[in-house]
Amino acid sequence: MLDMKSWFWPLYILVFFIPTLLFIPRREYKGYFLYGFILGGMVDILTIVLLGNILGMFMYSDGPLVVQGIPIFIPIAFTFTWMLFLYFLPVQTTFLVVYITGFSGFAVLLGFVLQNLGYFTYSYGFTLSAFINFISFLLWFSLSAWIYRRNELKRQIIK
Repeated sequence: MLDMKSWFWPLYILVFFIPTLLFIPRREYKGYFLYGFILGGMVDILTIVLLGNILGMFMYSDGPLVVQGIPIFIPIAFTFTWMLFLYFLPVQTTFLVVYITGFSGFAVLLGFVLQNLGYFTYSYGFTLSAFINFISFLLWFSLSAWIYRRNELKRQIIK
């Protein structure tokens, strides 16, 4: 029987998957899924490999479905998170800064929840890890928003 902490990632995936079905229009879903998969899921795998496995800044504990130190549920969850992030991306710069900062803070809090559940261990202290994570997510979300906006603008010009 699975303990309660084993249900965290499947529940996280559902919490973000269901709103993607509810909010993102069916005709646009494939495009957002592609952006989410590349900018969320694939970049997350690269981040885990580079920052976690190679540089040793953090480590995922053995848990359900871990392959080469990469938990399979995390890229899936980040795919849906990025889909929602990009779908609700504000247009005005002021709101965009607050939005990206908020998602970055949420991601840092998620990291500490994972650490408390025993899925994840930071190699540095609480404050330094929070700072490094926040800056990393701030860059990641900002770059994702920029790439998305740039590509969508080009797509609209081509039409």
